[in-house]
Amino acid sequence: MSPIAIRDVRAGDAADIARLCTQLGYPAEGSSIPARLEHLAQREDARAVVAIVDGAVVGLETMHYRYTLNHDAPVGQITMLVVDEAARGTGAGRALVDEAESWVKARGCDRIIVNTALHRSGAHAFYEKLGYTHGGRRYGKDFSHHG
Repeated sequence: MSPIAIRDVRAGDAADIARLCTQLGYPAEGSSIPARLEHLAQREDARAVVAIVDGAVVGLETMHYRYTLNHDAPVGQITMLVVDEAARGTGAGRALVDEAESWVKARGCDRIIVNTALHRSGAHAFYEKLGYTHGGRRYGKDFSHHG
């Protein structure tokens, strides 16, 4: 098996990022990615990385940390993780999770969380295998972009 490298995203990754976002169920155009990357790059509490195998981008992850009033230490969060359908089971997902855990620990976090959609049973099993436990529900509300 080829080694997995993790590196910060680059502007040249836009097409790969759009492809992976689309696979995850969030269709994106490559042209929209640079502005999104710029927003993340301006934040010290956020990071985006890719997994590379044989020179190809096979995975994408974003991570954040934040301070809250109900914890002394900041809380880390994997805010998006996707591995290309053709590269699942290769260890790329585990390498990305390891990177997020190391990054948030280095910033003082003593906890990391991740949300997955109810229909993603494969993701649930993946995170449970890595020691994550199911601890609640997530609710969301979309705001209309129309007046």
